[in-house]
Amino acid sequence: MLYVFKQWIARAVSLCVVGPICSAIIGSVVAVDGSHHTTFLTGHNLGSGIGALAMVLGLSLVMGVVIGRVVDRREGILNIAFVFGWVAWTSGRLGELYRVAPESSTLIKLSAEGFVISAMVIVALVLTTDPKKGAANGQVDDVSRFDLAWMKTSLGKAEGMISMGAALVASLVVSYLFGQTDLPGQSVGVGFFAGIAAGLGGALAANSARKNDEKDGSTAFAPIMIGVMLSSVLFPLIGLVKPGAGGLVELVVSGSLPGYLIVSPIAWSMGALMGVPIGHSWVEHSVQQAGEAQAA
Repeated sequence: MLYVFKQWIARAVSLCVVGPICSAIIGSVVAVDGSHHTTFLTGHNLGSGIGALAMVLGLSLVMGVVIGRVVDRREGILNIAFVFGWVAWTSGRLGELYRVAPESSTLIKLSAEGFVISAMVIVALVLTTDPKKGAANGQVDDVSRFDLAWMKTSLGKAEGMISMGAALVASLVVSYLFGQTDLPGQSVGVGFFAGIAAGLGGALAANSARKNDEKDGSTAFAPIMIGVMLSSVLFPLIGLVKPGAGGLVELVVSGSLPGYLIVSPIAWSMGALMGVPIGHSWVEHSVQQAGEAQAA
């Protein structure tokens, strides 16, 4: 009962307090044309954008670390995602950003913003992780661990690298197929469903790559989430080549902007944190049931 109480208090704080505050902070960042169709690092004043990004990351990630330590890691991850969802949902349209600033530097800044957000999220998850503390039942929860030693172990195995690559590919495919408009709601939705697809694809790929004597093991979140967050860094750089900065305005006007360019950097991290555990859990439950059926 106490755990459930702490859980709902944490969600109330993230959804009703920290989320709206962070949304107001991104609302203070102005684009080069005076509108709010911008991200943190692509606005008119880079200094104010950096300051706003620092405040949003500070509030959301410190909150996540506290919740992760007081409640559990998975709850901390979820509540960071809630705040990021608030920010992504109330941000401007990337299509309008490309319309007023169709330069290579815009895509490079988006990539840099994705790198900063992803790196700071990983740092927060490392700080959240107490390897001795698991989920609500008190058992060790290796799946959600993000301590450095565990990440090194996860990424050092072939299955870890394969799951990260599968997550990256799944993110590209989902965003390309389902990213139809640059509306913030679709940016959030594509990021979320890309995270689910990455959780599914990454866990399936890792399970297929796992040795027969390790089939009963679980796939860690870390490689898969990192794969999704890498999307925020790599996809804007892909945009430098296809369609290229010179073709952005034409694609915006025709409504055919590639889906991987309509997801904001913070929406990718939101999708990694919220979507991956959902898709991952579907695979893990299926594998567990198959194992129990075989044992019977």
